[in-house]
Amino acid sequence: MNIKNLLLALSALFAVSAFAQAQAPLGSVTNVEGVVTATQGVTGVTVTPGTPVQNGMRFVTTSRGSVTLRLNSGCTVTVPPSHGVTVSKDMTCQQLIAAVQPVVPVAGQGQVPPSAGLVNGVVAAGGIAVAAGILHEVTKDDAPLSGR
Repeated sequence: MNIKNLLLALSALFAVSAFAQAQAPLGSVTNVEGVVTATQGVTGVTVTPGTPVQNGMRFVTTSRGSVTLRLNSGCTVTVPPSHGVTVSKDMTCQQLIAAVQPVVPVAGQGQVPPSAGLVNGVVAAGGIAVAAGILHEVTKDDAPLSGR
């Protein structure tokens, strides 16, 4: 075997090893309640127990869902309802637990932030005031009562 073939074989072995290491799961899902989704890039899946946890995967729970992730390092992370977390192989267990954050609702998807009630109330009150002013002007009678 000449040096060129040896280098080619070693580079192919290195590429396969790097690919296998990049694809190795960081752990798996041990418990799912309700609906939980996981995305990695543009690919999304509904999570079930046994779903592999991959580097860069984002888990999001619904308002009635939760998920428990068990990593190969022994770290266990529970994502409660309406929360999400993105898993990174470079995070410590404490960092991963701290990365679990509430999911901010997207406008138009059925979840209304608490401040929306106040804003809607102010808009409605303003509309009522304008309507009352118009009604008052339309029905106003400037004629004197004595008939003069």
